[in-house]
Amino acid sequence: MVGASRTILSLSLSSSLFTFSRIPHVIPFLRLHKPSSRFYHAFRPLCAAATAPTETNTADPDQLKHTILLERLRLRHLKESATKPQQRPSSVVGVEEENSNAKKKKKKLAENFEELGLSEEVMGALKELNIEVPTEIQCIGIPAVMERKSVVLGSHTGSGKTLAYLLPIVQLMREDEASLGKITKPRRPRTVVLCPTRELSEQVYRVAKSVSHHARFRCTLVSGGSRIRPQEDSLNNAIDMVVGTPGRILQHIEEGNMVYGDITYLVLDEADTMFDRGFGPDIRKFLAPLKQRALKLNDQGFQTVLVTATMTTAVQKLVDEEFEGIEHLRTSTLHKKIANARHDFVKLSGSEDKLEALVQVLEPSLAKGSKVMVFCNTLNSSRAVDHYLSENQISTVNYHGEVPAEQRVENLRKFKDEEGDCPTLVCTDLAARGLDLDVDHVIMFDFPKNSIDYLHRTGRTARMGAKGKVTSLISRKDQMLAGRIEEAMRNNESLESLTNDNVRRDAARTQITQEKGRSVKQIRAVSKQRNTKDRASSSSSSSSPPAKSTGVKTAVRRTSTSVRKPTSVSKPGRSSPEKSTKPKRKILKTVGSRSIAARGKKGSERTGKKISVVGFRGRSSTARASS
Repeated sequence: MVGASRTILSLSLSSSLFTFSRIPHVIPFLRLHKPSSRFYHAFRPLCAAATAPTETNTADPDQLKHTILLERLRLRHLKESATKPQQRPSSVVGVEEENSNAKKKKKKLAENFEELGLSEEVMGALKELNIEVPTEIQCIGIPAVMERKSVVLGSHTGSGKTLAYLLPIVQLMREDEASLGKITKPRRPRTVVLCPTRELSEQVYRVAKSVSHHARFRCTLVSGGSRIRPQEDSLNNAIDMVVGTPGRILQHIEEGNMVYGDITYLVLDEADTMFDRGFGPDIRKFLAPLKQRALKLNDQGFQTVLVTATMTTAVQKLVDEEFEGIEHLRTSTLHKKIANARHDFVKLSGSEDKLEALVQVLEPSLAKGSKVMVFCNTLNSSRAVDHYLSENQISTVNYHGEVPAEQRVENLRKFKDEEGDCPTLVCTDLAARGLDLDVDHVIMFDFPKNSIDYLHRTGRTARMGAKGKVTSLISRKDQMLAGRIEEAMRNNESLESLTNDNVRRDAARTQITQEKGRSVKQIRAVSKQRNTKDRASSSSSSSSPPAKSTGVKTAVRRTSTSVRKPTSVSKPGRSSPEKSTKPKRKILKTVGSRSIAARGKKGSERTGKKISVVGFRGRSSTARASS
């Protein structure tokens, strides 16, 4: 009966609710809201078409706007979820990002010079030079220079840095002629290339002349060691580019043979060498009028290009101070070993004759017809090597500071001559930078004092993708630096700031740290041993039966305290009645990395003294007294 009444009541309620929902205008307060409109805004109900007119009449305009906005968000979410790829682990995504970045970097390197935007005239010069594929520094440097940016081009020796700045500058000069109407004038060059040595100036001049045959510009050489009169005559003619050393160019400017007015492009070749070897004042003197001219309103300023094979932190700081806002562009091989060169380190124990070892290394290369350079650190060393090789019937030519400039040029000509009889060049670090030589084997009779000189010396071989060999004779004093350089090359690390002093300092710090660690461990072991002995003695004294007399109790108490706390040393002339009751113990002294057990002796025994710890280079006061 109760079940039937519940069924009838539920049916009546459902029918009444149905009728109320059909007539909302009669009893609006009994109208039921659809659950779909509250929870599922993204889905339309089945009776949406029938109920739409009634909802528009009764709903608020703000509520309608809100519903439309939610609908739009829903559609956007559906579109994004349809196009969104499946989520992958972060490690896979990271690997793919690295691969994509590597591909982008590879894509930046052009496969030919046409992709770099060079003109037909410049391309004709490259065809005459039989150069088809650009190097990494050329792919990086040519677009940057053509965008008229002041840049520092850093790359290893023999990577084509000269063409990396010559080609875009020549094209920019041609564009200036077409757009600004600039013409070639006497004594007013538009480009100046500064080089640290006469040999490098001549080398850059030869490359510029080979390009000028097709690109149609005029270039002249102004360097020290030559007569001034012919240089004056060449400057009085119409010129576009001047290549020379800073001192001689400043001399011509002071004498009025050359004018700053039209200089638009300035190049400092081997900039690190120029700042290292005292050319800083000359460079600043040359730059001062250009910077003053650039401050004028109508002046377009000048563009600076610095070229270097190495860049230390100190030189980079000088460059940033002198050329504000300059951009540094470096290749991946800067300050690293040359991939095409084989590096051998021959360690000498001291008993071998170093000159005899040099002959043993040199003769196999000469038998193959190879060109060999032998580097020495000093003039005396180079003279000794030259004399010894001449006595062993090995013809050589010299290249160092005491050889006159004209004689150095002649010696280089003899060394480069394929049919000549002088395949060995004995030289100092003067020949380590800027010389474009086809050398098969570089021998370091004297190991350099830092890694930068090592990089410059090795750069004389394996140039422009060719193969080469480097052999270093290592004496005892150079084994530490040579080992560090060898380790860095094996791990493909940078060789930027490795010197003899730095390597020795690091080795000393490492040794001190190791010795400190050992002494700390020994101190802990000694203190632990003492603690265990003290605990054993205190436990034995506590376990013994108590004495009847009070005097014995005080003696035991004093004995236990003397074990725990060190007592003061008794002065001569005063007797101590407690001294006879104290047990004698061993005193442990730690000297360096050794621990010595000293038994009590008369006169030198000090009962209960603290442990004396001395560094690995010192000695304790007690050790000195005993000795």
